[in-house]
Amino acid sequence: MSNNTILKTANVNKVFGVKRNFLVDSSTNLVNAVKDVSITLEKGKILGIAGESGSGKTTFAKIISGLMEYSTGEIFISDKKITDYSKYDLAKKVQMIFQDPFSSLNPKLSIETIIVEAIRSKQKNAIIPAKELLELVGLPEDSLKKYPHQFSGGQRQRIAIARALAGEPELIIADEPVSSLDISVQAQIMNLFLELREKLGLSYIIISHDLNLLGAVSDEIVIMQNGEIVECGNSTEIMNNPKNSYTQKLISAIKTVSK
Repeated sequence: MSNNTILKTANVNKVFGVKRNFLVDSSTNLVNAVKDVSITLEKGKILGIAGESGSGKTTFAKIISGLMEYSTGEIFISDKKITDYSKYDLAKKVQMIFQDPFSSLNPKLSIETIIVEAIRSKQKNAIIPAKELLELVGLPEDSLKKYPHQFSGGQRQRIAIARALAGEPELIIADEPVSSLDISVQAQIMNLFLELREKLGLSYIIISHDLNLLGAVSDEIVIMQNGEIVECGNSTEIMNNPKNSYTQKLISAIKTVSK
């Protein structure tokens, strides 16, 4: 694997066992939620993953971040297999940001406690203090003493980003990070991702059903359908000249915007 590669997956599969109606039949159906997914992400790049609900994109994201086990295949983070990392060491490499920032923040804890706990769980010695993490994401220092309910949705997402940065990860996986936010705030959060990439050298996987958004910020785009990759490539090429009929369908449903 190239020294410039942060993530590589090879033929990753995830199979779930789903029980049939237990009143009638006790047998189990196998559902292949992720099918032979292979991707490569270079350091400092943004990979967008798009697809409708049930396409497998969130399951794949959880697998990469170590939140879910996979059935078969191989995953490399930097130059090591993901299975060779402890949970502690993997958390220092990869962090995930979720769709709903309010549900991901403990409402009983102050922002200072939330961020300090994240620092302590990922770093034995805090290198970036909590107040500097807030500054990085565009929030004032006095936010530390407040609680999640005192912030807007966009501000809460900034807090979630600050918490993710606590371990100084190299890869951020953002699962529908702006879909619950107002359109004007969506642009602010996406611009923040780009600013942090420049400042910290981060790599991103951004998952969204919004191809306009992915086309505007991603270097490459992967299209998933029914657990499989049906098309992948340079984001401009995907947006302007899609080859797969499913990709064409997704793009025809939106107004394409230029990067």
